[in-house]
Amino acid sequence: MNKLISIEEARALYVAGDAAHDFDHVQRVTLLADQIAAAEQADRTVVHLAALLHDLPTPADETGDHRMAHHLRAAERARQLLLERGAAEMLVAQVVHCIEAHRYRNRTTEPQTLEARCLYDADKLDSIGAIGVARVFAYAGAHGSRLWCKPAVAIEEAENDHSTADYTPVHEYVFKLRELLTTLHTSTARVIGERRHAVMTAFFAHLDAEMMGEIDESSILCESSIDARCSGSECMLRRLHLSATCAS
Repeated sequence: MNKLISIEEARALYVAGDAAHDFDHVQRVTLLADQIAAAEQADRTVVHLAALLHDLPTPADETGDHRMAHHLRAAERARQLLLERGAAEMLVAQVVHCIEAHRYRNRTTEPQTLEARCLYDADKLDSIGAIGVARVFAYAGAHGSRLWCKPAVAIEEAENDHSTADYTPVHEYVFKLRELLTTLHTSTARVIGERRHAVMTAFFAHLDAEMMGEIDESSILCESSIDARCSGSECMLRRLHLSATCAS
C-alpha cells in the first residue's frame, strides 16, 4: 500500500480541504475503513487507497460548488495519480469505483463491491456520533449558516435547501445524518453506527430543548434511573443512550 502512496504523501494532497473534509477526516475514515475491511475480509489494499484518496480536493465546478459531484472529480484525480505511480489497471478501477460510490446524496453509483461498501460505511460513520456533530457545525460556521433556527420536529420537507442561510445543522441532521445508520452495508459498521447514532440523537434532542428554553424532563427521568455508582465515560455513554431512547 505504502509503495503507491504514503500517509504523508496523502496529507500533502489535502492542503485545500475545508475543516469538515480535511486530512483529519481522511485519517479517521482510513482508520475506520481499515478496521471494517479487516473484519469483513475485504481487499485491504483497495480499501486503504480508496479511503486515503476519497475526498481529494478538486477545482469547483462551473457553478462554483466545491462539493457538487466532488466524488466523481476525486475519483478521476485518484485514477490519474495511481496510474502515474504504476498501479495495475484492475487495482485502479477498484479504487475508482469505491470513490465514485461513497456519496450519500448522489447515489447514481451504488457500491457494487465489498470494498466499496467498506469505504461508504467508514465515511458515513465519520458523519454521525460526536465527530459528526462537530463536523456539521464546523461546516455551517465556515459557510455562514445559522447554527439553529427551529427544532427538528418543526422542519418541513420543503426546507431541504442547502443554499439558504437558514439551512442549519439541525436541518442536516433531519435530512441526512439521522438517516445514515439505515444505509450502512456491513455488520461491522452497523455495530459502531448504533452507538454513534445514539450519541448524535441525544445531542440534537438536548440542543432543541436548550434552544427553546425548555427542560428536557424525559431525559431527566431517564437519567434518574441510572445507578448512582456509575461514573466515567461508560456512564456518559449510558446517559446519552437513554436520552436518545427517550427522545425518539
